[in-house]
Amino acid sequence: MADITQNPMLVDPEMKEIVDSFLLETKEILENLDVDLMELEKSPEELDLLNKIFRSFHTIKGTSGFLGLEKLPEVTHKCEDILNKLRKGEAKLTTELMDGILLGFDTIKELLVKIENDKNEDVDITNVINVLQGLLAVLNSDGTPNETSSPSETKGKNSSIPTEQTATEEENNATSADGNNQKTDETVETAQQKKVAIPKATPKSESKKTDNTIRVEVERLDALLNIASELVLGRNRLTQVNNQFALEYEGTNYAKDLADATKQIDLMTTELQLVVMKLRMIKIGKVFNRFPRLVRDLCKELNKEVELKIFGEDTEVDKNLIEEINDPLVHLIRNAVDHGVEKPEVRKAAGKPPTGTVILSADHEGNNIVITIEDDGKGIDPEVIKDKAIKKGFLAPERAKELSKQEAYNLIFHPGFSTAEQVSNVSGRGVGMDVVKTNVTKLRGTIAVESEVGKGTKIILRLPLTLAIISGMIVEACGQKLVIPLHSVIEVIRVNKEQIETIRGKEVINLRDTVLPIIGLDELINHSSNGNGKEKQWQYIVEVGIAEKRFGIKVDNLVGQQEVVIKSLGNYLGKIDGIAGSTIMGDGTVVIILDINELFNKMEKRLDA
Repeated sequence: MADITQNPMLVDPEMKEIVDSFLLETKEILENLDVDLMELEKSPEELDLLNKIFRSFHTIKGTSGFLGLEKLPEVTHKCEDILNKLRKGEAKLTTELMDGILLGFDTIKELLVKIENDKNEDVDITNVINVLQGLLAVLNSDGTPNETSSPSETKGKNSSIPTEQTATEEENNATSADGNNQKTDETVETAQQKKVAIPKATPKSESKKTDNTIRVEVERLDALLNIASELVLGRNRLTQVNNQFALEYEGTNYAKDLADATKQIDLMTTELQLVVMKLRMIKIGKVFNRFPRLVRDLCKELNKEVELKIFGEDTEVDKNLIEEINDPLVHLIRNAVDHGVEKPEVRKAAGKPPTGTVILSADHEGNNIVITIEDDGKGIDPEVIKDKAIKKGFLAPERAKELSKQEAYNLIFHPGFSTAEQVSNVSGRGVGMDVVKTNVTKLRGTIAVESEVGKGTKIILRLPLTLAIISGMIVEACGQKLVIPLHSVIEVIRVNKEQIETIRGKEVINLRDTVLPIIGLDELINHSSNGNGKEKQWQYIVEVGIAEKRFGIKVDNLVGQQEVVIKSLGNYLGKIDGIAGSTIMGDGTVVIILDINELFNKMEKRLDA
């Protein structure tokens, strides 16, 4: 088989800016199309929506044709033909037509990935063209294939630019149906901006509106965030100096002036930090809007009826988090549809409507974003979970009797656990919830499960808004200061050493009728204490939690709460279990930040020993 050569226009250095612009704009169009197509299936008679979708395919066809592409315009052209019949009222949207349009949409996405990565169109489109052509043939009254010529047939032999007639006629067609006289074909404008030679057919009748947005490379935002992070450290240092100066020169004008300057710097640093963080924020709808299609496809595969309701899609979250939370949410949505919602006949027998509901929502809660996935399905039966865990061999029958309802729910996060009766393309391999837990803890988040048999299940994710600057609780232990990430802290308890009991040689305390295992940091991070070795009569226990688990850390003193910047330990030290990184305090000292997730792993090994 001959090697696939790259498209000359795609690799031409002089065309790089145009190609990059094409890829970026097409991705944005496809993101919107993903939502619009699902909305169209619910409201097939919505003419404005049909016209919007038609224009989207039309724009992709036009811009891809300018770049000398062939397969991408061919697929979009066929989809455009079907949509044209729908918006003209010559056909009605059916499941078969929607399946065909979605097949074309998926192929367009596949082609775009190939164009971006390999600079060619090495994707077999034979099947999708046959499917779309077959649908068009059925739509014709005489039963013959649609005679509308494809772009590759009308394109000039040595030109990658459509003729004046096709460029202008189809542009007018794309706008006439909804009464909009302004040109909407973005390809003409884009080509003019990039100085691509095109026929001077129709001058722009209206000046372009002022654009109040600009695109900025992520690397620049990262650099700005790093500077803001360093400024936070400087602010902390200045605050420390101000406090020391005030003690020695209290009442002097110098002390007052320094205090005022410190307050202003503190305020401005906080404001700058917030602005920088907002610059990196992206609406979570960018992720949420992918799931209506996912639910639709799952329903067809599983023969179920599920309505996905989305709330809070305008909630903003850091770009890095957006990229990381997609996989966990995919697993949770799939589980809700597969494991949670019952089949229509089962729901009817239980007195429920045949169509199940899955609610996906997001909201801000302090410095966290809270994402919930809730279904009205069969719920989670703790006894079924225990039985499965016993059969899998990671839960002893004696231990199962001691588990609370919540502890039983937490078993679903165990690697290899699944309640599916048989392995399918959707689930049953026991990797879903384990992956969710791993990814969520990697993001320093927590996960909780609420469920009621016969009523449904709710999964709650709490994630920090940013991964660079965190709020930390500064404590003293092992003779030095340490930082415990505040998002992992549940509460702080002051106990008398006589309240600390021992079970199987491991220290625990009774906390509101719950046994909480506790441990000293010297044991967790293999640190030799610099103290005098005498245990205080009264001690502080910091209860921390990750995902579904809890334990207490013994500390000597509580210093306070402060925003800290996470710094890498560097290549020399590398990765140290139990330590997430370090930060620089106001007095210039370097303090380690604990990795609560790693400490939990150590704690589990210690308890199992």
